[in-house]
Amino acid sequence: MISGVMRVSRLEIATVSNVGRRRRNNEDFHRVAVYPTARGSLVLAAVADGMGGSEAGEWASKLAIEGLTEAVRAYAAQLETGRPAVPLERVMDKAFRLAQHRILQEGERVPERKGMGTTLTAMLLTEWNKSGVIGHVGDTRAYRRNKGRWQQLTADHSWVAQQVREGLLTPHQAETHPWRHMLTQALGLAEVRYDLMGINLAPDDTIVLTTDGLYNLVLPEEWQTTLDLQSSVEHWVSLALERGGTDNITAVAARWR
Repeated sequence: MISGVMRVSRLEIATVSNVGRRRRNNEDFHRVAVYPTARGSLVLAAVADGMGGSEAGEWASKLAIEGLTEAVRAYAAQLETGRPAVPLERVMDKAFRLAQHRILQEGERVPERKGMGTTLTAMLLTEWNKSGVIGHVGDTRAYRRNKGRWQQLTADHSWVAQQVREGLLTPHQAETHPWRHMLTQALGLAEVRYDLMGINLAPDDTIVLTTDGLYNLVLPEEWQTTLDLQSSVEHWVSLALERGGTDNITAVAARWR
């Protein structure tokens, strides 16, 4: 299990990633990075779940987050020189486009990796005004805990999720459907659509970015948070392992105080 904790001003961030009990490789990749700027800290958190044979999924998730990080780092460097801020949605859009480019580029360079793909859910926050943006593609998810209740912020880009939205499947049917892992959008496709949404944090809000290895086995209603956020997230992952650990499990949680 890989875990870590970070504190930035009034923001506490906890991370956990575990290969699970049935997989040999961990195709999840995550990152938390803090960039000091002339206006305050810029915080990036991201989770990706790769897909592809011959360990290509590991490459896809890593390349996606590396491309994402490169774009955010470049924006932070611009702010450090005193250049005016731009809307974070524009920064995240550029970051997702660079992540997509890196994956397609690697597929052309290495034939065995052609066709690899990955989900990606990322959050970019500004310390100076407690606002940010979430970028999302695939079935990794972002959740928000506000006033003691969890809300799913992202909509899965999957075949079963689309059927549920159209009223053709019930949520219960979707949970066990044989095509529940079929994605309709992912980085690495020739043409990809991703979602961008702005967020504002209130005191005690918690944002969780997670792969399906957690939320499929431990429902958000079971995600109790204590004063020690790292211990809370590690407990969720332990529950998923007790229930079979059928997939890689990764979660990044950020709480604003």
